[in-house]
Amino acid sequence: MAEEPKSKKDDTRIAEQAAGWVARLQSSDATDEDRRRFEEWLERDPAHREAFEEFRELWGDLKDVPVPPDRLKKLKNARRRASVLRGGALALLVVFCASFYQSGYIDRMRADYYTSVGEVRTITLDDGSQVDLNTDTAITVDYSDSARRIRILHGEAYFSVAKNPQRPFIVSSDDLTATAVGTQYAVSAQSDGDDVQVEEGRVEVHAGTERVLLEAGFAALLGDHGHLSVVGSAVGNATAWRAGRLIFSDQPLRKVLATLARYRHDRIVIVDEDAAEQKVSGIFDLNDTDGALREIESSLPVAVTPVAGLLVIVRSRSP
Repeated sequence: MAEEPKSKKDDTRIAEQAAGWVARLQSSDATDEDRRRFEEWLERDPAHREAFEEFRELWGDLKDVPVPPDRLKKLKNARRRASVLRGGALALLVVFCASFYQSGYIDRMRADYYTSVGEVRTITLDDGSQVDLNTDTAITVDYSDSARRIRILHGEAYFSVAKNPQRPFIVSSDDLTATAVGTQYAVSAQSDGDDVQVEEGRVEVHAGTERVLLEAGFAALLGDHGHLSVVGSAVGNATAWRAGRLIFSDQPLRKVLATLARYRHDRIVIVDEDAAEQKVSGIFDLNDTDGALREIESSLPVAVTPVAGLLVIVRSRSP
């Protein structure tokens, strides 16, 4: 059987994982368990080894890349020179990866409406439907006499649809399609998977040959193998970004930091699994993600270290 081609999201996810493994294995506190899990990751997909080798080679090249003097000056008194050089190289590595694997600028050029990083915006379409765009989101709009079509190029949007049975409201991403006549729901197209969450009414969701009909209070999640699963969802919490809040209830720190990172221009990297699995509950201001990171550091056994304005490193705090 021929191997299925990888999507842009697959490539992005593999690149992020490979960069993370390079950073982790270069760390002085990498464990035997880390190395065992790394070998398992390598064996799962030939693309994993290829991406890892590319980023390991890049890591070696970065040792000769000069870091701007003003950034080194800021770091000089914060940590030992070895840590500075390691952190600086990691920062440059992550920025380099982002420039090749993120397509935000390209999508914005194609979009009818978009938001920049950290921006949340509400727009009203020609038929009176309202769309709330979350951070770093881009959409196109194509209205005809028979249908109203929205395409999410990337990001997340919440739709309050004006009723018109003769013109269904259809939202699509690369991997799924959601159709409604008049309802309120959110569609997300992220590198870690697409989903649809319904707050009011009903939405029909298609992905490949699969079809589900979602009621209010439920979400359809698209898994790694293209299968839809339906789960109960606290939609109000998941879409609290519309009111400037981010709400988490017993969520792993890995997921919380991935959400916070969407509102920041730098990168957040977790370098050990113990930190990543810490559980977080709280309400944070999406316009003050620095404050959210401080609160996380004060309430969990983790250390949060900004590096040169380019990167935030999160690791378990030493006992």
